[in-house]
Amino acid sequence: MRPKLSPTLTFIAALAALAVLSVLAWALLVPSLLRARVGSHGGIAANEPAPAPGTPAERLAALVASRKLIRSGQLTVEVAECQRASLAVQRVAGSHGGYVAESQAVSTIADKRRATITIRVAAEHFDAAVSSLKALGNVRSETISTQDVTKSYVALETRLRVKRETEARLREVLRARSARVADLVEAERELGRVIEAIEEAEGERRFYERQVALSTIAVTLEEPQAAILEAALTPLAEALREALPLLARSAAVVIYVLVFLAPWLALVALVLGGVRARRALRKPKATLTAV
Repeated sequence: MRPKLSPTLTFIAALAALAVLSVLAWALLVPSLLRARVGSHGGIAANEPAPAPGTPAERLAALVASRKLIRSGQLTVEVAECQRASLAVQRVAGSHGGYVAESQAVSTIADKRRATITIRVAAEHFDAAVSSLKALGNVRSETISTQDVTKSYVALETRLRVKRETEARLREVLRARSARVADLVEAERELGRVIEAIEEAEGERRFYERQVALSTIAVTLEEPQAAILEAALTPLAEALREALPLLARSAAVVIYVLVFLAPWLALVALVLGGVRARRALRKPKATLTAV
């Protein structure tokens, strides 16, 4: 018969066994943990959580890239020859993934030409295209604007997603054919309205995407003019331009008066002609009476 241990000795033996097991486990796990955390050069291992990548400038650039921005610009450039510069603007648009949207050319008083050309270029090439256009001559004015449509675009996406979910539910109701005929007819009508709203929202989304993808630049090309000649001719041109409507109105009044008086003048001419003819007939009779 084995001797019985007291409860105190049993408790002490259990604690000792637990301590031995803990030491063994620690001895086995610590080297593996150290190898996992420490690299060959003492750095942090690959499974260690990495810090946020990039510098603050890079994070800001990533945030800007995720937004929906519509960029546009207006330039006024003085060039030596307007026609040659217009061809250069077309080449700038083509080389930056864009096209010429609108073009207009006029001649000024001193026979100098002016052209206004609107181009669309890829949004990522906007700054490069502006720099190329500014290199065509002497920049007189420059305006750059940016419109942030991120909020409107996100709201449009949300509305479109809700409409598509509604469309799916309505189609499920129509496929089930378990409702009343009146309910099915109403579901078909509602489905038509939802599809129309989806198409409208998709068109609006495509418009936003095109506006964001292609930036607009309006450039005005002007040939240099002599300041003295322009200063001398400008008042004369303004006076002539203001006098032409007055001259036209005066000519219209004269025409109205002539048209109004023409029949009356003809009648007066007939009366005077008759009077003169009558006097001519009376004059020979008076002469014969005197003889």
